Amino acid sequence: MFRTPLNNGFLRTASAAAHLRLFVFVGVVTVLVTRAFLALTGYPKLGGGAGNGGLHISHMLWGGLLMLAGLLVMLVFTGVASRRRGAVIGGVGFGLFIDEVGKLVATDGYFYRPAPGIIYLSFVALTGLAWWVARRARTDRQEAPGAARTARAADAALQGLLCGLTAQERGEALRRLRSTDARPSAVDEALAALLEAVPERPLRKAAPHHEALERARVWASARVAQLASKRRLVHLVAWGTTLQAAVLLIAVAAEGLTGGLDGETQWTAIAGALACSLASLVLSLRGTAQLLRDRDTALRTLRAALLVDLLVGQVFKFTINQFSGVTDWLISLALLYLLCQFSPQLTHRQAERTRAAERPSTPLRATTGQAA
Repeated sequence: MFRTPLNNGFLRTASAAAHLRLFVFVGVVTVLVTRAFLALTGYPKLGGGAGNGGLHISHMLWGGLLMLAGLLVMLVFTGVASRRRGAVIGGVGFGLFIDEVGKLVATDGYFYRPAPGIIYLSFVALTGLAWWVARRARTDRQEAPGAARTARAADAALQGLLCGLTAQERGEALRRLRSTDARPSAVDEALAALLEAVPERPLRKAAPHHEALERARVWASARVAQLASKRRLVHLVAWGTTLQAAVLLIAVAAEGLTGGLDGETQWTAIAGALACSLASLVLSLRGTAQLLRDRDTALRTLRAALLVDLLVGQVFKFTINQFSGVTDWLISLALLYLLCQFSPQLTHRQAERTRAAERPSTPLRATTGQAA
């Protein structure tokens, strides 16, 4: 369906990747909050329990209803706001649904040991889909046919008719229309006139907690960017990546020597986790050794070591350690974030975004007149 011709009506929205990421984020938070709440309250059963005619209302049911609600919001209402709200409502619903996947695949029910690994794998797949959509969106901006660019600009114009457009949104929509060297069509000219005519929406004043979060984010980004230039921090992150890869190998060896694995049943998961940890350790050692010779290659190798752990190894780790593996997962994410901040490609992309945002937007009609 992702390569369906445009005349069949399929077109990725400009905000598709952002809404997919929002869906995944809300789903992950929902699963973690649900598991924490149930653990703290002793896993209560809404309705009095199951068996012997007892009524038990599973939160999978509420998840399905919320996914339906999110779908209805996006089907009934139009515009970016409906897709954003649908992503949030659907993300909560999916989190509640996938949290009970153990009941669907095994007789052990909710406490089926591989269930956390299955849950994690589902979110990895959704994250991969969001990454693919974002990558295709960057390609579409350069290679998409004129009809696709016009349709995305029309989507922005529709949003402007409903609640206005900010200066940045209007400029981005106009840039989509003139992102080709071809002569603008009559539809492009009419759409440009509509985009210029819709009311301007001033930027809303952010709530106090949003302002505080934004200030914290800016401070943290600036601090990381400042530290990224220091060779000592790069080496520290590299050795942290190596240690992260070696932890499981050391822990399994210690458990084996002390007899802690005698009653273990998840040997397939242990074997998979050990294989991934070994591959990650080899890559991280290689990347650390390359730092003195070729920093860019070393950073790519270290990122590959962490991606092996995050995309594959953590599936097995969650199966073995259950949700106590969240800490290990967060550490791997933090290390990957730091390594990405060291990347010169990221700095270049950020500079390009800043220049694009500051570039003045010339009305399309003026451009058309010059071409004529």
